Amino acid sequence: MACAALAVTAGAALLIARVRGDAGFPTDPAAVILLALAAGAAATVAARLQPAAGRFALGLTFALAAYLASAAWAVWASGAASPTAGPAAAIWNTAWIPVLLLGQLLASASIRRDPRPPRADLAVVALLALTAAANLVLSHPEEPFTGLPPIAPESWRTAIAPAGAIATVLGMVAILILPARLWWAALGSRGTARARIGLAASGATAAPLVVVFCLTLAIARDPGEVDPSLGSVAFLVALAAGAGFSLACTAFADGAPFAGDAVTARRIAVMCRVLALAAAALVAVATGTVIASPALAWGTTPAVVLVCTVTLAATGAAWVLSGRLASALALDPTPTPRPVGLPALSPRENEVLALLAQGGSNAGIAAQLVISERTVDAHLRAVFAKLGLERESGSNQRVRAARLWWEAAREQDR
Repeated sequence: MACAALAVTAGAALLIARVRGDAGFPTDPAAVILLALAAGAAATVAARLQPAAGRFALGLTFALAAYLASAAWAVWASGAASPTAGPAAAIWNTAWIPVLLLGQLLASASIRRDPRPPRADLAVVALLALTAAANLVLSHPEEPFTGLPPIAPESWRTAIAPAGAIATVLGMVAILILPARLWWAALGSRGTARARIGLAASGATAAPLVVVFCLTLAIARDPGEVDPSLGSVAFLVALAAGAGFSLACTAFADGAPFAGDAVTARRIAVMCRVLALAAAALVAVATGTVIASPALAWGTTPAVVLVCTVTLAATGAAWVLSGRLASALALDPTPTPRPVGLPALSPRENEVLALLAQGGSNAGIAAQLVISERTVDAHLRAVFAKLGLERESGSNQRVRAARLWWEAAREQDR
């Protein structure tokens, strides 16, 4: 709750600065309120999640609070002509990276059955930490913070341009690691496992969408000639929305108490629609701003027709594809019984078999148990051998093993 209190205090300070005449985008009421609400939601959800996901939800609360606090510090330092104005602006300009990182780690933790962080998560942390450090050290504002639009690159100076470019590329690669890993695990699974991992993958995808949105704002500014301050406010709103979307996906995938029957076909469809329509909006805005740019000298009517065509095409494609994705992630209506332990198997082998019976692929099982796919394969070979499931023509060992698990589950439920 201390982090939520910090977010509220920092948000209040920014709103007071707005009332006193600071018209810069960091004090925009809509952005400030949404970021503070996202922090409050993360603090509320944290207490209801499983321990691993709960810790990351608290981390997300702190990251959002720190972002607001750094903005309040930068606004005050600039207004007071403090010598800390430059460092404060640089810190604020970097503080959005931890928000995206914690959102991804939160989504990844929602499906794990082991508190240990997987190597993929550690790799993402290392790469984004390097990106944040490079951004903090190498990028400095060339003018006072007040009114400084972050999507105006000429307002910032990079001390060692090649190093900054490399760090940026590494950061962009890093935020794609977890979504790619989770989508691969989800689409290779089925039933309950596919649904839960798919929701986690959706939550992890919010971060790259926010980054793409940031790049889209750059296009909107040049050649689109959109007011940079308007784009900056839109980025802050997108940052809050991305955090909220990751929280929702995590709550449903984790099975938080307040989420009720967390993993349902309806909720999967809603998440897929939101994700796809957000991507479609990015495509429409980016393409539309280029088409409508005065620099291209298009007439009003052709520009409007093309923008509408692109928007309709992107929206239609997003609706159809998200429907197919939701169907692919559709939940097997068979309820999951209480944990089953077959006497012939070790505790870990029973865990692997349970996840297999619920539809997990090797990648999906590995993601949930924080082990490698090679280890999963070794455990499954041991399971098949101990259960006497020799390879037979026209018979699938995985299906036969899952059947034995379900039969034991039914016996237990009687």
